[in-house]
Amino acid sequence: MSASRFITGFWKLLFYVRMSLVCAWRYRSISVLLKASRFTGIFFKHKLVKLPSGEYKLDFYMPRYPSKAFFTAMEDKVLRKPPRPVSVVLSITKACAYKCPHCYQRKDAPQELPLPLLLENVHKMRDFGIVAWAVEGGEPLLRFQRLEAVLNEISGLEVWVNSTGHSATPEKIARLAELKVTGVMSSIHSVTPEEHDRFTGMPGSWQRALDFLHDCQQAGMLIGFNTVLTDRQIVDGGIDGIMALAKANHCDYIQLIHPKACGAWMGKEFDSNLAQEAIRVAKAAQIRYNSSSEKHAPVLTAQVFEESPEMLGCCCGGIDRFYVGASGEVQPCEFVNISFGNLQEVSFETAYDRMRQCFAVPCEEWTCCLHAMEIAAHAGDHLPLPWSETEKLVQNWKPGTPTRVYESIGLYK
Repeated sequence: MSASRFITGFWKLLFYVRMSLVCAWRYRSISVLLKASRFTGIFFKHKLVKLPSGEYKLDFYMPRYPSKAFFTAMEDKVLRKPPRPVSVVLSITKACAYKCPHCYQRKDAPQELPLPLLLENVHKMRDFGIVAWAVEGGEPLLRFQRLEAVLNEISGLEVWVNSTGHSATPEKIARLAELKVTGVMSSIHSVTPEEHDRFTGMPGSWQRALDFLHDCQQAGMLIGFNTVLTDRQIVDGGIDGIMALAKANHCDYIQLIHPKACGAWMGKEFDSNLAQEAIRVAKAAQIRYNSSSEKHAPVLTAQVFEESPEMLGCCCGGIDRFYVGASGEVQPCEFVNISFGNLQEVSFETAYDRMRQCFAVPCEEWTCCLHAMEIAAHAGDHLPLPWSETEKLVQNWKPGTPTRVYESIGLYK
């Protein structure tokens, strides 16, 4: 088994009581304590993960408790007006040998943000209060000096690296551990090596990913799968197969990503009835795999559950997270191919302010689905839509349904 321990039932409840007492002492404010308890209470639906360090993970996207990053994230949510986002997905390169048909970067510009400018903006985001980082490519291991430079600036925060394992070496893995990377996620889209390899267009990619994750775990990092299953695969029981494979490989987390009409799949239409059934099945699977009945299975984090109205709703646009592409485009998330400015042309502050004006209040509706066809209608050969087109497009967007938890806490009033 993984060195981490999964906690459910009474012991999870006891942890939350103790954490509330710590927060009460730290903030010495009933109103702040109530807001903090309401916010973290959302994560009580998850399995708790105890790390070898003695820290705890309440949620895949939240920093470890009781790290400094955890309390920064909490204070960004319950003390600041308006609240700040917790996390960023940062692409450092588009370079990749794989040919995955769903790639959300497929139509992005190949140019990389110059390293000095990349690091300047990493500093800005770090100092702004971003404490949870998902650093990716393309394949970030192919541009290891860039990756190393970025990780050096955010060492000690909550840092995950998304990698296929392509071009991994023992030296690179040891350096990731040395730079205090929290965990590594690798794409696994099938329990069958041949099917996965056909999907990636790279022979041996399935076994390479599993070997890479094993080596990262041996180096002390958490590990998991980033998995995209079709609606049909989900309805036909594909989640259980992936979870069994993950358990056999001692994974800590599985992030199940719902198919998106973006990037290489821009304009793709999905069967709405099948999609709704797949969402129902995925939500039910998350509840089951985070219960005491599956105590020894990895934590399942299904995007359709995490961003449901009962949880946090759509988190994009700087509500809880946003995306910065390899060429410097600031996007609401990796699945929403519109840009609020390129960091080679405008400051991070300018792009961020534009984005927050559009996403001023958290809403239940998923932007990536709600506006997919509208974005596709304006898309050409290159993505994301530049700010000049984005500015006109978002003027017609109407506010959605406010997310229940944030509305009840009153954080965005």
